[in-house]
Amino acid sequence: MDLDLSSYFSQAMRMYNSSSQIAREVTESWARDNLYCPRCGSPLQQYKDNTKVYDFYCNHSNQIFVLLPSSKDDFQLKSTKSFPHNYFPSRIMGAEYHTTVRSLREGTFPSLILLHYNPYQKEVRDCLFIHRLSVTMNSIGRRNPLGESARRRNWVGSEILLNNIPEVGRIEVIQAGEIVPTETVMNQWTRVENILKGDFEKRGWISDVMRVIDGMQETFTLEDVYSYESGLEDLHPDNKHIKDKIRQQLQILRDRGYLKFISRGKYQKLKK
Repeated sequence: MDLDLSSYFSQAMRMYNSSSQIAREVTESWARDNLYCPRCGSPLQQYKDNTKVYDFYCNHSNQIFVLLPSSKDDFQLKSTKSFPHNYFPSRIMGAEYHTTVRSLREGTFPSLILLHYNPYQKEVRDCLFIHRLSVTMNSIGRRNPLGESARRRNWVGSEILLNNIPEVGRIEVIQAGEIVPTETVMNQWTRVENILKGDFEKRGWISDVMRVIDGMQETFTLEDVYSYESGLEDLHPDNKHIKDKIRQQLQILRDRGYLKFISRGKYQKLKK
């Protein structure tokens, strides 16, 4: 994997004058040449231009004897420059809101590729895969409709709220200019699929409890999680038995290897 973007910038600047078009050409070309499928390790394939929502895919042709949740994984590329910040923003612009919600419920929402690069030093700094199973309704924000004078008046966009995605679903490929071993990335991808398997509603509850646990020490108690009862009730107003649901999610997370039960009412987070 080559983190140097110099040749990609040189080529893009010969093709375009617009900074947005140059950025799109640089990041898409780099991803096509360098990124691999986190499930099977094969190079990602790029969709044709103007394909809505999806940018890359893998059809897992080298895993024909493996039972997969689907025959193909889709990915959408999101990129951000280093200036004026040097980290991923907490919110990333998404597609039309109602289309996004429908894709989540139907299971067609793509996994995301987040690319952070320095346009002055022309190098990739960070890259993440966001597994589609870790994106739930609470990870999607609704933007205000466009005004009457806008070309797409009343259009409602969405935002991807990165802080509402559990840490386990954010799989690092490049961290601060250092490449993470492919085996590590693939193992983490498999771990996410084991932890977050299930239908849309079940994944929402598991993800919300995991977000609570993300903010805790390595060892925590049931009472620690109970202290977030009101917040979880706000997220799930139709459920009148929040504490029962919390205990159920902790048991599921224990059974799936995310937590370790130490003693009555006491748990330990297991490392990746």
